[in-house]
Amino acid sequence: MNSPAVNSDPGRGKAPLREISIFVLLAFGLAWLVFTPLILNGTPPTDPAFGTATHVYVFTPAVAALLVTLFVWRPGNVARALALTPLRPLRRVAGYSLLGFAVFVLLPGLVLLAAVALGVAPLDPEDFSGLREVLADRAPDAVLPETGFPTGVYLAVLGGLLLSFPVTFLLYFGEELGWRGYLLPRLLPLGVWPALLISGVIHGLWHSPQLYIHTTLGGMTLLDHLSFLLGVVLYGIILGWLRLASRSVWPAVFGHAATIAFLPVFGATLMHADGPTHPGLYPGGNGGLIGLAVVGLVALGITLLLRNRVAGGGVPTGDEDAVVSGGEPRGAASGG
Repeated sequence: MNSPAVNSDPGRGKAPLREISIFVLLAFGLAWLVFTPLILNGTPPTDPAFGTATHVYVFTPAVAALLVTLFVWRPGNVARALALTPLRPLRRVAGYSLLGFAVFVLLPGLVLLAAVALGVAPLDPEDFSGLREVLADRAPDAVLPETGFPTGVYLAVLGGLLLSFPVTFLLYFGEELGWRGYLLPRLLPLGVWPALLISGVIHGLWHSPQLYIHTTLGGMTLLDHLSFLLGVVLYGIILGWLRLASRSVWPAVFGHAATIAFLPVFGATLMHADGPTHPGLYPGGNGGLIGLAVVGLVALGITLLLRNRVAGGGVPTGDEDAVVSGGEPRGAASGG
């Protein structure tokens, strides 16, 4: 993790907007294609079919990235261009992967502490009633002790989450290969912050078929939409810095998968079963205005921590495959 600050201007040309537009159209088109049957059938988000469709839909950014990379961009080394390789130095990739995992596992606890400090989230450090509800839902056949911390069931549920983590990792690899593996570095000729923010907004809007179903059949409001989209952008800043500083997509995958896998349990560990008193400020997890504020502060901290690893225009040494002046394929750039 103690890699030196990197020089980052391999020739700032124009961002390959035509290529990026094709990627965005493919990712969005495939996403809507997956959910259109559910929309036509009036399938609510509580239906198991919604979860099945989601497991297919998360791979649409990866499919779009691979199609555009192979047939439009055509770099000399596809795996390197999408930040799948190199994995060396292993210490750097593993270190940033661990950082991403830790940040997103601990984030719900930080949000909860902020909510408690502001008086909108009651704790139950004696009977752990909120945790008991979550564990009963996750392990309905388990026998919970009548009082105290349910250590055995808690560890069993966490063990199950760890065992299933490779599946979660695979699912959200599908997203990160598209957003942080392909899109973010292709936008870097615009500058680091425009690339981080634009990729985050596109990532958020890609959820539009899910948001449509949640709005029409799940009661999601306009304020919920805005909060969700801002959250995706803030998450994207953290994941983006991890991707750029590590020169690898894998830390972003670890971070994204960690928040999906562990948020429900870790976010409820100390909560009272009565839940938050002001859902708009803190509905639980990483949500609400308090959640956005804490995630924003963590994004700022990650920015201050990692920005010197990504100097200048934002392309770390070793990422030259990801940004070629003018967006030309390597063969075209060299005349070959």
